[in-house]
Amino acid sequence: MKGFLKILLIPVGLFIFPSVVFGNTDIEQQTDRVIVEITNAAGKKDVKSITWQELESMKQLKSSFSISATASTVNMIEPDYIRSIDLVNAASQELTTWATERIGIPNLTSQIPLTNNNITVAIIDSGVDYAHPLLENRMVDGYDFVDNDTDPMDEHYHGTHVAGIVAESTNENIKIMPIRALDEEGNGYDSNIAKGIYYAVDHGASVINMSFQGENYSTYLANAINYALDHDVLLVSSSGNDSSNTDNYYPASEQDIIVVSATNKYDNLASFSNTGNSIDIAAPGVEILSSIPGSKYGVASGTSMAAPFVSGIVAMLKKDHPTSTTDELELILKTHVDDRGTLYWDPLFGEGIVNVSSYTHVNLIQQALSATSYVSLPSYENVRLDKEWMINFDRSIVDKSTVEVNIYAINQEIPVQVSFNSNPKQLMVKGLDLYKPNSNYLLEIKVKNGKRYLMEFKTES
Repeated sequence: MKGFLKILLIPVGLFIFPSVVFGNTDIEQQTDRVIVEITNAAGKKDVKSITWQELESMKQLKSSFSISATASTVNMIEPDYIRSIDLVNAASQELTTWATERIGIPNLTSQIPLTNNNITVAIIDSGVDYAHPLLENRMVDGYDFVDNDTDPMDEHYHGTHVAGIVAESTNENIKIMPIRALDEEGNGYDSNIAKGIYYAVDHGASVINMSFQGENYSTYLANAINYALDHDVLLVSSSGNDSSNTDNYYPASEQDIIVVSATNKYDNLASFSNTGNSIDIAAPGVEILSSIPGSKYGVASGTSMAAPFVSGIVAMLKKDHPTSTTDELELILKTHVDDRGTLYWDPLFGEGIVNVSSYTHVNLIQQALSATSYVSLPSYENVRLDKEWMINFDRSIVDKSTVEVNIYAINQEIPVQVSFNSNPKQLMVKGLDLYKPNSNYLLEIKVKNGKRYLMEFKTES
C-alpha cells in the first residue's frame, strides 16, 4: 500500500495499523467495506472483510491487557469492492430458443457420448434455484458466502437464469455447483467472490462462470483467479453491459481468462456489450430464454447470458478431451467460431461467434481401426482392471525403442509402463492406472521397420 505514515503504537494492549486516510473519500463511496489482514501475537493471520467504521473503531481501540499477550497487527489489504450482475432486461414477449440452434449446441451434445466422468461448472452468482425442474438433477453441493451457510438458494433470479443456460448447452454429465456471492439485489463483495473461487477449485470444479463486473481492479480477486488458473481451471467472464471498454472493468479486463461479448440473433454485436483487447469470443446474449426461480422460465439479455454458453461448451470440450490443458481447450474452442468484424481477432467479437455445429467427437479407437495397414489380433472380453499384457515376439528385442506400445480408450491415450521380461523375446505392458470397468480399449503395437498390430479388449463390469 502506498503512502504509509509512521505506525501508531498504543502502549497498553494493542493494534498496529498502517496509516489510512478515513473520511468521506471516493473509495468509501464506492464500497462500505475493506479487506484487512489481522496478525495476532502468535503470528496467526486472518483475512476479514469489515466496514470502514469497524476499522476506524479498531484503530481507536485500547486494551487493558499487556502488550505481550494481546499484540496484534491489522493491515489494510484493499477496499472490498462491489461487483454487480450484467443484465439489460428480464422481460420479453418472444419466448424462443434461437441461441442454442445458432451456435450448434444440438450437434455438440449429440457428438459427445455419455460417459462416467462428470464435469462441474461453478456458477458464482446470486445463487441457483436448485429445485427448478431443469436444474434439480444437475446440481452438486455449493455454498452461500453471503449468508455463510450451505444453502445457496437464489434470492434474485440472475444465477438461476445463468445456470439454466449452462444446463441447456450441455448433456447430463455436466454438473452445476451453485455458489452464492451476490445478494438479492445482484451485488457482491470481492471478498465473497474470492471465497467462491477458492471453494469451487477446492471442490472439483473444472469451469467457473463469472457473469458480473465492477469498475475497480482488485489484487485480492486477481489472486483468487490466479489460484484457479494454477489449478488448471477454466474461468469464463462476461464483458459487461455499458458499451464501454473492458479495460475499465474487472474481471473483464483479465487477459488470462475467457472474456465473452454478446451478439443478437442477426449476428450483430449487442448494443450494450463492452468490447476491448481482452475479448476472446462472442456468444448470443439478447433475448435468451432460460430458467428463473419458482419452476418458471423467462427471457433476459446481457453479456451475463453470453458467458454461460461458453462455459457450457468448454465444459463439454473438457469432457471430450479430459487430459487436455486449459490452454489446449481454449484453442479448441477458438477454432469453432464464425469470424465476424475484421478478419481474425478483433476487439468486438474476439475470434468470432462461437459455433460448434461442425464439432466432431474423436473416437481414438475407431480412428486407429479405420487405418488400412495393420494386423488385427484376437480381441478379449471381461479383462481385469489391473491387467498386465505379455507380448511375445519371434526374435529377441534389442531395446524398448524397437517396439512402441500404446493403449487407447475411446477419447484418450492411456499412460503405460513397458518393461522387459527375463525372456528377451517378451515385453510386459501395464496401464499406470486401473482401467475403467465395462469400457472399450485398444492395444497398439508398432514394430520399428515392421508391422503394426491392433488388439481390442473390453474390461469386466
